[in-house]
Amino acid sequence: MAAPRRRVPDRWLLVLATLGLAALLGWQNGLGRFDRQLYDTFLAAMPHPPSDRIVIVSIDDPSLAELGRWPWPRDVYTDLIERISVYSPRAIGLDLLLSEPDAHAIGADERLAQALQRSGVVVLPVFMAALTGTAYTPVPPLPGLQAAAAGLGHVSVELDSDGMVRSVFLREGTGGNWWPHFATRLLEVAGYRQSQAALPGRRDPDPSPGHDDGLWHRDYWLPIDFAGPPGTYAHISASDVLRGDVPPGLLENRIVLVGTTAIGLGDVYPTPVSGESVLMPGVEISANIIDNMLSGRILQTVQPWQNAVFCMLPVLLLAPGLWLLAPRKVLMLVVVSIASTLATSYLALRWGGYWFAPGAGLMALVLLYPLWSWCRLEVAINYLDDELVRLHRQDTALTLPEPTPGGDLLDHRIDSLRHAAAELRALHLFISGAIGSLPDITVVADNSGKIVLANQAAAQYLGVSQLADLRGRWLPQLMHSLVLVDGASLFETSQGLPDTHDAGPAFRTIAANISEAGIGCQDTQGRDFLLKVAPCADPSGQFSVWIFSLIDISALREAERKRDATLRFLSHDMRSPQAAIQALLNLRHSNPHAMSHDELLDRIQGHVGRTQALADNFVQLARAESLALKREFVDYTAVMLDATDACWALAQAKSIRVQTELPDDPAGGMGDSDMLTRALINLVDNAIKYSPPGSVVSCAVRAAERGWWCLSVQDQGRGIAPADHARVFQQFARFGDAENEQSGIGLGLAFVKTVAQRHGGRVEFDSEPGIGTEFRFYARSEPK
Repeated sequence: MAAPRRRVPDRWLLVLATLGLAALLGWQNGLGRFDRQLYDTFLAAMPHPPSDRIVIVSIDDPSLAELGRWPWPRDVYTDLIERISVYSPRAIGLDLLLSEPDAHAIGADERLAQALQRSGVVVLPVFMAALTGTAYTPVPPLPGLQAAAAGLGHVSVELDSDGMVRSVFLREGTGGNWWPHFATRLLEVAGYRQSQAALPGRRDPDPSPGHDDGLWHRDYWLPIDFAGPPGTYAHISASDVLRGDVPPGLLENRIVLVGTTAIGLGDVYPTPVSGESVLMPGVEISANIIDNMLSGRILQTVQPWQNAVFCMLPVLLLAPGLWLLAPRKVLMLVVVSIASTLATSYLALRWGGYWFAPGAGLMALVLLYPLWSWCRLEVAINYLDDELVRLHRQDTALTLPEPTPGGDLLDHRIDSLRHAAAELRALHLFISGAIGSLPDITVVADNSGKIVLANQAAAQYLGVSQLADLRGRWLPQLMHSLVLVDGASLFETSQGLPDTHDAGPAFRTIAANISEAGIGCQDTQGRDFLLKVAPCADPSGQFSVWIFSLIDISALREAERKRDATLRFLSHDMRSPQAAIQALLNLRHSNPHAMSHDELLDRIQGHVGRTQALADNFVQLARAESLALKREFVDYTAVMLDATDACWALAQAKSIRVQTELPDDPAGGMGDSDMLTRALINLVDNAIKYSPPGSVVSCAVRAAERGWWCLSVQDQGRGIAPADHARVFQQFARFGDAENEQSGIGLGLAFVKTVAQRHGGRVEFDSEPGIGTEFRFYARSEPK
C-alpha cells in the first residue's frame, strides 16, 4: 500500500518563511505610509492635558486686521516684548524671522535690541535655509539682536516623506556651529533645565561635532507627543496684549511663545493630530515640544531588532493553532491576533512611550492565513485522492461513482468521499444491526482490550443501560468475574495482565490462547458459559479487533447434571432393591433352610416397596417439572389437613403427635391441589420420619406478608447441619447415614421446591442441629 503524501514539512517551511518576512520587514521599523497612518491614529487617540506653564501670543487674523499687513514694523515687536515683559514671564520665545534690518523706520532694530536687553528672557529663532541635498545654511537674526537676546535656537522641523511633521531634532548644525532647538533654549532660559544637561531623543551614530565637512548634521531625534489638535494650548491675540487686555495671571511666570498662527502667513504644518486640512502653526509645534520635555512624556521608537521580534511574536503565537484548531477557529485566531497586535502597539505607545511598528507583523498574519489555507486545501485534496485510489483498489463492497469532467476538483473529491462515507455508514449500520440481533452476548474489542462494539445482550449482562456507555470501556475489567472450569480467573493479574489500560500485549495473548472451539467458564452467579474468540485482521494482515462471544449454556449444563443424576439413580438406587431380591432368591435356592419362607417374603416385600417409592418419587418430580398445572382454587387449610391425614398412620407408628394451627379466615389461592397436597405430604412425612418417637410435629397455615400465605411444618428432630444447607433442595441429596434407616432418596424436597416455583411461590427453612427444623411453603393469596 502506497504511503499517503505528506505536506507537513511544506507547512513548516511556510511558517518559517513568514517569520523571516516579519523579521525582515520589522527590522525596517515600519512599512512606510501604513505604519505612519497607524501611528497618527494612535497618537490622535491619546491626547493629554496641555501644560498651563505655556502661553502662545498669536499673531492671528484679528491682529492682522487691527495692526495692518504683515510684516509689521519692528517697533510693534518692541512694544509687544515690553508689554509681555511687564508680566514677568519666565521666558519669551519670539518665533519671528529677524534676519534683515527694518527699512521702514530708522533705529527700529536698535530699539528692539534694547527691549530684548531690558527683558533678558527673550529667545530668538535661527531658521535653516536649504541649499542642495543635505546642505543647509543657517539664517540667524541680525547681529545686534543676537547680542541682545538671551539665547538662540533653531526652529526647523522634520518633515516625513508624506509631508507630515511627527518629530524634531533637538540639535542641528554644521562644523563647530551647533544650535539647540528653540524649545530647548527656552527651557534653559526659563530655568527648567541646564544648558549642558543630557537631551532626550535618539542620538546620531556619528554627529561629527566640531568637524566642518560641509554637511548639515542633526542629533537627538525626538518624536513629538502632541497634546491635541491646533488650539490646544492657551492663546491670546497679539492685538489684545498690545491693548493691555490681558487676563490677570495669564502671562506671569509662564513661557510665552510669540508667533504667527494665521494660515496665510505660511508657518503652518500638517501633523498627526491636525491632518492635512487643519494645519498646526510652527509656534504651537514648539509649544508641544516644550510640554513634552517639561512633563517627561518622551516618545521613543524601539530598536530595529526589538521591532523585528515584536512582529515575529504574533506569527509564533499563531503557529500552534494552525495545527491544533479547525479552519474557522484559525480565522478567528488570526482576527484576534491582529487585534491583539494593534492593541499591544497602542498600549505600548500610550503607557510606555515606545512605538512598535506593527505593520510587518500584521502583513505576515494576513499573508499566512490564505497561504496556510491553500496548503491545507492541497493536503486535503491529496488525501482524498489517495483514499479514493485505495478504495478503488481494495476488494470491498463499496461502489464509487466515476469522476465527472469539469467543475471544481475539491467538490468532485468531496462528492466521491461523501458517497463512500454513506455506503460505509450503511455498512456499519448493517454490521451493528447484525451484531445487535445476535442472541448471545457479543463484544468487539480492539488490541488494547477496549470495547468498540457490543450488542444489547452484552449491555444487559454487564449491567449497562446504554450501548454507548460500553464503548471505550476495558473488557478485562468488565469480565473479571468469569472463572474457568478449573477455578482460575479468565483475566487474572497473576497471568501477566495488570489492571491498567496498557495491557494490550497481555490481553492479545490471552485472547489468542482461547481456542476456536471455546472454553467453559462461570460467573459469580453460577451461570455456565461457553466463551469463543474470533480475531479479525485489517488489510495489512494484522489482527486489529477481537470478537468475544459468550454463550449461556446454563440450561445445557443443568440438563447434563440432571441426566447424570438420573443415570446414577437408575444405575444405583433403582437397581439396589432388585439386586437385593435377586440375592435373596439365590440364597433360597442354594440354601432353602437359611431363612423361613415368611421371612423371605417379608424381605422381598420391603425391597419391592422401596422400589415402588423410588419410582413414585421420581415420576412425581418429573410431572412437577414438565406437566402443565391445573388452575383451580385451592383451599390451603384443606391441603394441610389432607397432608396430615395422609401421614397419620406413620405418626401413630412412632407415637408422634401431629398438631395443626389453622386460620379462622378463608385461606386459598389458584393452583394445582394435587401437587400442593403432595408437596405438603412430603414435608410432613419428612418431619415425622426424622423426629424421635414421642415428639411433636407442628403444622400451621398463617397469613404472611400481604398477598401471601405461609404453610409451615416444624419438627423436633435432629436438624440439618449448616454444611448441608446449600444442598437441601438438590435432587438426590441425602443427609442420613448408612446406619440410619430413615435416610431418603433425595427427591422429596426437590419436588417441594419445584412445586413452589411453578406456583410462583418459594420455600424456606430454618434448622438447628439437635433442636429441629421448620419448613415454610409460601403460596399466593387469591380470592375464590
